[in-house]
Amino acid sequence: MPKGWHEGTRAVIVETLRDRILSALLERSNLTITQFETLLVDQLGHDMANKRLTRGDMAQLRRDQRGISRGSFNRTLTQARQNVVEAIHTILLLGYCGLTESPSIAPFLEASERLKTSTSQLRDAAQSDPSVYQRTVDSIIEDLENAFQALFGRNRDT
Repeated sequence: MPKGWHEGTRAVIVETLRDRILSALLERSNLTITQFETLLVDQLGHDMANKRLTRGDMAQLRRDQRGISRGSFNRTLTQARQNVVEAIHTILLLGYCGLTESPSIAPFLEASERLKTSTSQLRDAAQSDPSVYQRTVDSIIEDLENAFQALFGRNRDT
């Protein structure tokens, strides 16, 4: 029996949230999983559902079986958008002051580029050779962790 738009869309959201790279990035981001899920539904829900969604529809796509109220969805969406705006302003500030050229930031820019170029290759590898996919994802997550350690692991006060 084919799934309805709600079940099919919910399955795409759940699968997206299970992505290991997404989880590793989300863990260190300034968004909660709830805020990220809300942004995901708001920005991509129409495409995932293949139909125009109302705010009520979007609220029903959230994690639990009953969904949430429209008001709760809108409050979470406002919080998520504010966090994204602040993050973008932080990146702009770093760029404006020349800090994105700093050696401690360079690994993040390299990791970002690697993520961008690896996305389609990762999807292909996941289907054709899960072990290659697993090794690649592990490597990307390790690179990100090393970049975080390099940035924050230094004791500059001694």
